Amino acid sequence: MEGPARTMVQGAALCLASLTLALAGTTIPIAGVFFALLTPLPLVLLSVRHGRATALLGMLAVGAALAVLLGRGYVWIFYLEFGLPALLLAEAIRREWAPETSVAAGSLAIIGGSLLGLFILSRGGGGVTAYLLGQLDLALQEAMALYSKIGFAPEEPGALLAAAQQLQKFLLATSPGLFIAVALLITSANYFLARTGLARISTNPGSDPGFAWKMPDALVWVFIASAALFLSGLPIVKQIGLNGLVVTMTLYFLQGLAIAAFWIRRLKLPAFVRILGVVLLLLQPFLLLLLTGVGLFDIWFAFRRQTLPRPPGA
Repeated sequence: MEGPARTMVQGAALCLASLTLALAGTTIPIAGVFFALLTPLPLVLLSVRHGRATALLGMLAVGAALAVLLGRGYVWIFYLEFGLPALLLAEAIRREWAPETSVAAGSLAIIGGSLLGLFILSRGGGGVTAYLLGQLDLALQEAMALYSKIGFAPEEPGALLAAAQQLQKFLLATSPGLFIAVALLITSANYFLARTGLARISTNPGSDPGFAWKMPDALVWVFIASAALFLSGLPIVKQIGLNGLVVTMTLYFLQGLAIAAFWIRRLKLPAFVRILGVVLLLLQPFLLLLLTGVGLFDIWFAFRRQTLPRPPGA
């Protein structure tokens, strides 16, 4: 097909993909959450390939479908947390902003939309903090119910409950940092996957952007200051430092991931090795810390220095 018919079919397919990803978050346990995080991706592709007006109409259509299938309460969450960030990321790709600037802008959109969504959901329920505590309690009760159905001994859930309550306090204390970290990870995943998808359908053979990410060297002082605050032992100061560490370590993890992607491309490793690396990254938390350390020490060792031009005879 060519012309308007092809555009209509491609647009409908991308809208259907976004709707499917959004529904996966409410229907598929655990794994559905990860699928839902990619809900903006089809809308980003739709906007870049077929224009802003088409993407806006597509976003409104997906929201209307969600209203019919899940209720009107999900519509504003979709628009604020997925729709608007998708349009912003598409604009960043269209204007060829730097990856760090694009991810920062998209993350701010997600954070702002999520905070507004939390405010809407928590109206009449005692505020945002009370709403978050209620959601954590609900998740804890569901976990305990699932644990009991498995058939463990009665004394084991008691220990699990105590550990879960400690985890609840930790999540509440680190919620600002975790909130920003999740926004950064969601935005970067959608942004780089969108650029990769657009590069593969491009007629330019050299258009593959790769995974470019470079934090300013001054960020290391934020990391050091956050570590110092965390080690101070003072309750509030320690909490501030912990949230700072969560955010800076996320940024350095992305930098370490970019370094790993650079060497995978440079060594031309097969697809099997790449898939295995992703699986190990999801299964081994130690690799997350290792990549974070690589991103941090890139300031001194410049692991991608081979990409810099060298003078003759060097």
